[in-house]
Amino acid sequence: MDPNQLHDEWIEAGSKVQDLLEKKIALNEKYKADPDSVSLDEIKNIAESYKKAVAARDLAKQNYEDAREALNAAENAKPQPVGQSPKDNADKLANSFKDMLRNPAKYMENMATSSRDDNTKAGLTIPDDQQTQINTLMRQYDDLRDLVTVENVGTDRGTRNIEKFSDIKPMDQLDDIKDDSTQSATYDWQDQEIKTGDNPTVSQISYQIHDYGDIFYAPNDLINDSTANINAWLNTHIARKNVVTYNNKIVNLLPNSQKKATITKLDDIIDAMGQLNMALWGGATLLTNKSGFLTLAKVRMSDGSRAMTVDPRTNQTQFNMDGMQYFNVRVVEDMWLPDNQTSAGKYQSHPFYFGNFKEFIHLFDRQQLNLLTSNIAGNAFTRNQTAIRAINRFDTKIWDSEAIVSGSFDKVESQPALFQSVSVQANEQNK
Repeated sequence: MDPNQLHDEWIEAGSKVQDLLEKKIALNEKYKADPDSVSLDEIKNIAESYKKAVAARDLAKQNYEDAREALNAAENAKPQPVGQSPKDNADKLANSFKDMLRNPAKYMENMATSSRDDNTKAGLTIPDDQQTQINTLMRQYDDLRDLVTVENVGTDRGTRNIEKFSDIKPMDQLDDIKDDSTQSATYDWQDQEIKTGDNPTVSQISYQIHDYGDIFYAPNDLINDSTANINAWLNTHIARKNVVTYNNKIVNLLPNSQKKATITKLDDIIDAMGQLNMALWGGATLLTNKSGFLTLAKVRMSDGSRAMTVDPRTNQTQFNMDGMQYFNVRVVEDMWLPDNQTSAGKYQSHPFYFGNFKEFIHLFDRQQLNLLTSNIAGNAFTRNQTAIRAINRFDTKIWDSEAIVSGSFDKVESQPALFQSVSVQANEQNK
């Protein structure tokens, strides 16, 4: 028998169990109210009927699982298609999504999965190539994941050993040849054991993948739409929600910036830069919110040029720290990275962060975006829509707390303008 039919029989058997359970409870309430109103045969009959229904339900479930396992084994035994095009995969996802909109219950037991098996999750798992399209779309919405280190993981939890950059020590020289010596190597030192040296200061962090969920609604006539329109609609919804979710978790790991302004002029920014280990300068970024960005955009250098510029080669906004050092600038919307306020709720300063965020934050991405639908959950039934639940799975951890420095600013003074005074000596003949 077809696994879908067996699945329906299992669901139907479960409904019978639920009905009999409600009858058992009602009979028990009736007995408590008036013991004489319930006969012993009624109690025995309902108990026996419930017991048989439970056994029938369990048997139906076992039949369904056996049929599904046999089907999976048969599918795995088939030759796998070679060189399947991205369009074929996109069509497959769209068709699976259409089928899920039509038959939500069919996917409750993970009937469609991608190459990343995860039998603990029901629904439709987004395939890898479709996830790539979503990631490409997310970059249009200023995805902050490119600011931090993203590690794709295959397990729901794990540990990592970390060492702060400031604690790393150089290796010991193993041979005994002096740097200024011209002697030939004898390689006698290879018979000696490597010295223990200084033990590095290593700490351990643990990650545990969290589930982040959202429910959005699809119009039922989407089933009749084209494959391209379905994929575009689905990708846009997922990409927007994912960007906001990822960015929110990243921003929440930033330390609190001081409420009182610590930066008032360009030299203060240079002092902040000096607090960061020089080895991290190469990948350093200045991060602030939109209000802070608009303030920094008005700062001018001594020659009258703006400190905030755009690199024409990369189209990346940069900030001129001291005329020699230029650092990339990233901006976060005020609603996600708000200004500092007083206890009375009045504006006090803009947030300021400077450092190497790839060393500061690691994002452990399970990359198993999962969809599940229902035509009766939430407002789907009354709206004639289908509710779609999206689950994303990742975790964010601080890797090296010394990799960024924080501060705040209100107004940053421009550098004083330089004027060169030129004196012209009078010609003696013109006197």
